[in-house]
Amino acid sequence: MDINLNTAIRSAVIAVVGLPITVAVAATMFVDATPSDMKAQARVKGDLTEACVDYMVSKSDSKLERQAQDEIDDVLGADGANYKDLCNWVL
Repeated sequence: MDINLNTAIRSAVIAVVGLPITVAVAATMFVDATPSDMKAQARVKGDLTEACVDYMVSKSDSKLERQAQDEIDDVLGADGANYKDLCNWVL
C-alpha cells in the first residue's frame, strides 16, 4: 500500500476547511423555529390585535378611532404611528 504525501495533505486540508462549513450548515438546519425576535413580534401583534380591529372598522375621526389610536400608542410607547400600515401588518 503506497501512501502519497501530497494526497494525505490534500485530504487533511479539505477536512480542516470542510468540517467547519459542514457544521455551520448543519447548525442552521436545527435552529429553533421560533427565535426570540419572532416571539416578540407575535407578542406585539397579540397586544395590538384588538386595537387594530377597532381602528380598521371605525369611521374616520370617530371616538372609536381615537380610542384605538390611543391604545396603539400605549402599546408602542410613542405617539403618531402610521396606524393604517401598522394595523395591516398586525392583521
